[in-house]
Amino acid sequence: MSREKGDILETHLERAEDALARCEDDEALGHLLEAWKECQAEPIIALIQRLSDHRVAGLTPLSSSAPRGRIEEARHAMDLPRVLAGLMEEVTRRGFCVPGHELDVLRRRFPADPRMVPLVLASARKRDAEKLDNLRMHSAVLMYVGAPFDVEPLRELRARLPEGLGREAERLDSVIRLGERWVPPVLGASAQARCDALKEAVEARIGTSARTAATREELFARVHAAPEDDEARKVLADVLLEQGDPLGEFIMLQCSSTPDEARIATLLDAHRARWQAPLGPHVERGLIRFERGFPVAVQLEHAASVPFAHCFTAPEPAWSTVEELALDGSSHYEKLWAAMLNAPALRNVKTLLRASGPTVGALKAPRESALQRVELSSTEGEGVLETLEALPRLRWLKVTTRSPEFVLRCLGPSMASRLESFEGCKWVTHEYSFLRPHDHMAWRIVLSRDAEVPVSVIVGDFRDTRELVPLLGAATRFSTRALRVCFRFEWMRRFTLDAGPEIASQVVQGRRILEEAASAYTQVLWEEA
Repeated sequence: MSREKGDILETHLERAEDALARCEDDEALGHLLEAWKECQAEPIIALIQRLSDHRVAGLTPLSSSAPRGRIEEARHAMDLPRVLAGLMEEVTRRGFCVPGHELDVLRRRFPADPRMVPLVLASARKRDAEKLDNLRMHSAVLMYVGAPFDVEPLRELRARLPEGLGREAERLDSVIRLGERWVPPVLGASAQARCDALKEAVEARIGTSARTAATREELFARVHAAPEDDEARKVLADVLLEQGDPLGEFIMLQCSSTPDEARIATLLDAHRARWQAPLGPHVERGLIRFERGFPVAVQLEHAASVPFAHCFTAPEPAWSTVEELALDGSSHYEKLWAAMLNAPALRNVKTLLRASGPTVGALKAPRESALQRVELSSTEGEGVLETLEALPRLRWLKVTTRSPEFVLRCLGPSMASRLESFEGCKWVTHEYSFLRPHDHMAWRIVLSRDAEVPVSVIVGDFRDTRELVPLLGAATRFSTRALRVCFRFEWMRRFTLDAGPEIASQVVQGRRILEEAASAYTQVLWEEA
């Protein structure tokens, strides 16, 4: 090893020591990986694996099938081992090798890393590893990472290969020779001493975690059992601070009456991925809001990101602090989202956004629900309105629908008497002249008891104006103080060459249709946009 490479190696080892002393284990792991790039010595690889295993313990696996941007935009030190853990679990459970396309994704998404090697070797011993595409990628990943690796599983794989694989058999032979010819580098005395010190620090960290695990679990359980209790959070913060866990400082800062926002942002940047990991793999990383040290607002990833239904995991107790949940608004896996909402861990969710009708309709005990705000992306499905009517704390409702009857029922006496805010929007598909079909807003009605103008209506399609007449009548249950009616026919302006006279005519006609219903209001404002 050249003197320059030796100096770089020692610098990274020294920085890893310093990071461990500051309890910044993920930073330490990053420096160890940089040290490995300089020298593939076994003591360094062992340190990386040991510290990584400790950090990933208890975290849910990540799917390697997640969208490319999702991992790359928010890559964290624990992403790779969590993906590897998920793949190893599949190999162990199914008894088959990792498919070649999964290994290819792994290689394309992450830089070369010695933690990939154990998975590839375990996979090489499983069924179907000898198939052409799988064989190619097993060899490719090992060549990508480089030595050292155990060649015995590869020799066993070579013996199982059928005749006629040609180039791929030769490639595997090259990988085996690479492993056989590898000569372990000898660390200098100073670098070896630093590795020994790092090993002691890592083992001490693991020992401390083991000794304090029961206390930590008990304190976390107290927070999850009573999320509204700030005292439980502060007791946990004190214990975590004593142990050097940055989460303790984070809880303390967010519970402070004068929080240091800059320091909070720094801690989130460094540790967000780990603090949101207990929520499982199906949340949109980076879009989780924390309050008083714990997740409070969560957005689930797009349903298309969940490759198979059986991959969905039941919510853990960590979800008990979540008060706002945003779904993806699609019809994919509605039963899974409904099962999630019915889990005891989500008993404190007060705001549900972009939920489909069937998801809401499947709530099992709506009368016991904490939901106060609901946004529906669709209203189709059985029992949707009945569920909404049964929610005892519901005060805010927003629905997107193709059914004016659904909106009218939402404005019935039982719901209108307790809603503080309501918004209903109807979308229609229209084919205008020679143009292809497109969706546009037919109308929107917005009701708010505290607003200066409590009732507002936007008319977007003159053909549906009559549907608003009974809705304006029902809206008087909110207020008769003031009404605003706005005509917005933008889609006509976009899709007709000479829409001016036609729009003017439709505004006059629409106003005539609505005037009688509007007479119930003390003040009426007519607008054209």
